[in-house]
Amino acid sequence: MPSSRASISRKSETMLRQILILVFPLLLLVGCTASSRLQSTQGNKYQYSISMFAPEKSKDMLFRDDQLIIQFRLSNPGIRFQIQNISPTDMRIDWANALIGIHNAYSPVRNISTFYNTTAKIPSGQLIPPLGVIRDAILPRGNTYFDGVQWRVDDLLPTTDANERAIMNTIMRQVGGSIDVILPLEFGSDVRTYQFTFSVDSVRQVAWSDYRPPSWLPPQPPVRRLQQSVEDWVTAAILTTGFLVVLRYVTVAKKTPVVE
Repeated sequence: MPSSRASISRKSETMLRQILILVFPLLLLVGCTASSRLQSTQGNKYQYSISMFAPEKSKDMLFRDDQLIIQFRLSNPGIRFQIQNISPTDMRIDWANALIGIHNAYSPVRNISTFYNTTAKIPSGQLIPPLGVIRDAILPRGNTYFDGVQWRVDDLLPTTDANERAIMNTIMRQVGGSIDVILPLEFGSDVRTYQFTFSVDSVRQVAWSDYRPPSWLPPQPPVRRLQQSVEDWVTAAILTTGFLVVLRYVTVAKKTPVVE
């Protein structure tokens, strides 16, 4: 009798091992399918090298005067900055009049607090006391939107070519172009408007495996899915196929009598 139980146990282990061998490649295929679809639909990935051109040239994109110290980092889809108030009075950003210009086409902005808040026209102002420091990020107001299924965030400059030469040429022509940030700042009752201009120095193609989404992006708000995406359909089809394969195998296996 013990040998009979041992035989059944060994047969169960063998069956489980064979099921895992069948299912694991299917699960692996789900991840590979999503990755290959990203590359096939979006094409090649590109990265820009950008520096400050005005009010003074700076590779570090750092500027200082008697009122503030500010440093920028341009990473799609927005422009990050750190600003310190070194004036003797409180400072506030006048968001209602802040602008971003891409090749002389200007747009109102969003910041971190209104990144996914499409109902907010103007970011809320934040008081910066003397020697106070804040970190924030800005992008054109229309670059964040909800398409009915998910949140979309457009790049500041195009970074994928969809495998089309015309788009690739457009990306390459970005070199020599300019990006402007107009930032009005209130120092007590005094208002000073700063214009920072950045130049696109170069662009290069990068491997998708080397690309990492910007870590500073705020998490997207939860979305109730009303319809399935292509990725959902592909995943469901693969998992269904795997389930049917396993079910077929188990059904056939049950018809094989246990030899004691």
